[in-house]
Amino acid sequence: MRRILLIPFIVHTALASAQDTIPLNDLSFWKPNEVQNWQIVADVTADLEEDDAMKPTKGTGVVANLPTTKNRNNLISVAEYGDVEVSFDFMMARNSNSGFYLQGRYEVQLFDSWGQQHPAFSDCAGIYARRRWNPDAELFDGHAPRLNACLAPGLWQHLEIAFQAPRFDATGKKIANARLLKVVLNGATVHENLELTGPTGGPISEQEATKGPFMIQGDHGPVAFRNFHIVDKSGEPVNVGKFTYKVINGNFRYPEDFANKKADKTGSTDQLTWEVADKNDGFANIFNGSFTAPKTGNHHIVLQAAGKSSLLVDGKEILGDQWTYVADQRSADITLSKGPHTIEIVNYKMDGWMSPFLGLWIAAPGAGPTALHSMGSVLALEASDPITLDAAKPTVFRSFMDVTLPNSVRGDKNFLNIKNPNSKRVVHAVQVGDPTHLHYTYDLDNGAVVQLWKGNFLHTSPMWDNRGDGSSRPRGAILPLDDIQTVVTKDRLFDLTTAQNDPVHGFKPLGYDLDEMGYPTFRYTLSGTEIADKIRVSAGKTLNRSLTFTNGAQNSAAQVVRLAVGKKIEKSGDNLWTVDDKRYFIQTTGGAKPVLESTGGISVLFLPANSNVEWTILW
Repeated sequence: MRRILLIPFIVHTALASAQDTIPLNDLSFWKPNEVQNWQIVADVTADLEEDDAMKPTKGTGVVANLPTTKNRNNLISVAEYGDVEVSFDFMMARNSNSGFYLQGRYEVQLFDSWGQQHPAFSDCAGIYARRRWNPDAELFDGHAPRLNACLAPGLWQHLEIAFQAPRFDATGKKIANARLLKVVLNGATVHENLELTGPTGGPISEQEATKGPFMIQGDHGPVAFRNFHIVDKSGEPVNVGKFTYKVINGNFRYPEDFANKKADKTGSTDQLTWEVADKNDGFANIFNGSFTAPKTGNHHIVLQAAGKSSLLVDGKEILGDQWTYVADQRSADITLSKGPHTIEIVNYKMDGWMSPFLGLWIAAPGAGPTALHSMGSVLALEASDPITLDAAKPTVFRSFMDVTLPNSVRGDKNFLNIKNPNSKRVVHAVQVGDPTHLHYTYDLDNGAVVQLWKGNFLHTSPMWDNRGDGSSRPRGAILPLDDIQTVVTKDRLFDLTTAQNDPVHGFKPLGYDLDEMGYPTFRYTLSGTEIADKIRVSAGKTLNRSLTFTNGAQNSAAQVVRLAVGKKIEKSGDNLWTVDDKRYFIQTTGGAKPVLESTGGISVLFLPANSNVEWTILW
């Protein structure tokens, strides 16, 4: 079956100049109240073993709700917003409950939903249900998140929301419902283009409006927030004029191949569209037009085209001539003065196997993106249905895997991808899926777990659609880990190169065995020592890892097991450690005590290798 897809939705068009950051040095962004449950602090910690337990550290930069029996007020912003994008980090205490309200009326639920297998509207990032006029009446019209991307209590989580306010006519009658254009929890999209028929439970008012304040629930459990970023999108958008175009038929590799050729077709159009060529490939389309900037400031431009394309604004090249696949986007930020500006777009294509596509968006300061193209121009007519793989039972899948590494402790070493120093293609990757919706990628070249993710298993379209590139993609919230060997000799503790680039490591993969349930145990040798790497998921919450060393005991005595590598690793409890600003936990078992060493801004948590080493990643 074929169907029309790949209509892109652009939410990340916020501009630095139009973005407000709440400093959280005090509570001045919020309306004053007389209770003391909301406090400005430097940091917080939450106890994994105790409900509603959160402890603050003195300082600034974090706003925390630490309720008592008498002090349980909500927090309401002074400023009011209509169309808006807002993002923030938050931390939940165990079994805690809160909520973030757009306009004080539409709640995105915040809840400790760690490991919940079937999330409801009341779980983290769910859209809380509505109540009828009677507060005790039955709830209705709630929306569960697509997947549970919630992290463990005590970890910093990240939420991004793009909101469109309800619309009203001149008489005040509502003519369009509010919408959540996008909600992203910990990097996973959990809602998209969701219509909100009315205020959810517990609003400041049941009467809808064009603007309203943010509200955070403070009458339930402890919760903390930091890194608030707000982009008010209710500004005036760019105004687009007509375009003239010329079409030159032929298969061209470079602009000079058609620069002096006579046009086969000319005309004008209100919107950009590749369809003026009247065919799917073998053309060069050249468009010239204009748009008006409503005010001086940074403008964010996004171009998405199949084949080669370039973009000029006021005669200046903004995006150079470059080949892109139909789903690739290029963007640029430029400062423009208030008033009219000229624009030229060139799109030429000779790839018959790829669907035609041309989209251009411009976002003015404080406004959402304006599409300069027609709807038909961004419909990929030959796109396939998504090809996905689920893990209803333990599933092992081999493919290439492109991983985004943590903010690298290695700088820009030359073995990393040149285009993005924090990305890498793992060519001998094994994807292991678990029915409890916690999955991981294992790198056979290094004996390393390079990423975990929560949610659905794999998107395999990149592997199988059209020509394919042999890779798959995680379908959920991702925890990237460093792609380094787990077991090394003590003298190589801070060596962060990979085995495939440094053969003296003596690493030799031996594949993996499957147990009766279908779970793999990976095996390899390292300088004569045989190692079995057993990894198991528990309740969709943790990744438990056990290394067993056999033979070569004389070698294993000099070896260590790196449990975590990061810029900052801290002890947070008995046998419990946090990595890189509470990004994830490491928990050890047994009598051996982990050792933490640091040098040159790098910290390594490790255990001496013996017959068996066990630890757990909690995330």
